[in-house]
Amino acid sequence: MSLIVHPDPQQPAGGFAFFELPEGRLTGEEAKVAIFDAYGERWLAEGEGQWQADPHEFGPYKVYRHEGADWLRVGPEIVDQIEEYAPLKIRVAGRDYDVNWPDDVPPRAGAAVRGGLQPVARAQAEESVSQLVGRVQNEPEPVEIEKPKTMPEQPPVETPAAEEPVRRSPRRRRRLRRLLLALGVILLLLAGGLLWWYFDPLSVIATEEPVQNNTEEEVITQEIVPDNPCSREALRAISGGFAGVDQRLRECGSEVSADTALALVETYAGVDDPAALYLFGALYDGETLEARIENLIGLSFEPDDAKAAEYYARAVEAGSGRATATLAATCERLSGSGDTLARGAFDDYCR
Repeated sequence: MSLIVHPDPQQPAGGFAFFELPEGRLTGEEAKVAIFDAYGERWLAEGEGQWQADPHEFGPYKVYRHEGADWLRVGPEIVDQIEEYAPLKIRVAGRDYDVNWPDDVPPRAGAAVRGGLQPVARAQAEESVSQLVGRVQNEPEPVEIEKPKTMPEQPPVETPAAEEPVRRSPRRRRRLRRLLLALGVILLLLAGGLLWWYFDPLSVIATEEPVQNNTEEEVITQEIVPDNPCSREALRAISGGFAGVDQRLRECGSEVSADTALALVETYAGVDDPAALYLFGALYDGETLEARIENLIGLSFEPDDAKAAEYYARAVEAGSGRATATLAATCERLSGSGDTLARGAFDDYCR
């Protein structure tokens, strides 16, 4: 497993990212990061859009250890300077990792990245357009040839009034109408015959294939494919409390939506399930990172120690053993806070 770059779900506007490394790769509590552009063969330096020949280390950054991996959270000093799909070599704690920067970890809106647009092509285009306009304006206008307003009159043709064709024209018109009527009847009969042949119900019945009964082998091949184990219905069907659901959520990762995960946690927390209450507390705990739930599924809350203490205390009452230590650490932070809500939470859940 190499280094994986994830977006920070708490920063939808961009500018922040998580680096996931194999468990045990980072031995200290903090680590430094250096970024090398494999295409331009330069190292990212301090300052907007600054790259240099010598390595520059950012940080140190705090190391989080959760879900069988080591995690680092970096900010705009790195994310805002990198374009999507950029080939990079990321050096963490002296070890290099080849990474193509993903397209779901964007810089903040308006932040500058390497390689701006150049105005040279636009200036040339404007110049060519102005030259074309000048040429069109300088061309002489086409001379229109004046057309005569009226056509010359033609001399009338005199027809003898007593000419024989004039006397026979009514009879010819009647014979022509009879002929056209006969042709129309013949065409209608032909069209009706074609339609009957095409839509003949007897021919349709004759061409239908007889219905065959499915054999046992065919029935076996038509069995319904099992549902997706990461679907909402499959997760709801897991028995044994939220502990089994929590394990499946972490295995499914990004295949589960944040709304589905939240609905499941709320359902089990409503019946005082200790595992669900503990997860709620951890999501509100600013010092605890549930990496696969927060980073892969995207279910994450703003840090709130007062709410974290409430859910940790409920989890302890419901029988959660691991909530005892996290509740004590949260209460220690609340004891040093001057906020009214924090003091109230300390009095309610920490005494």
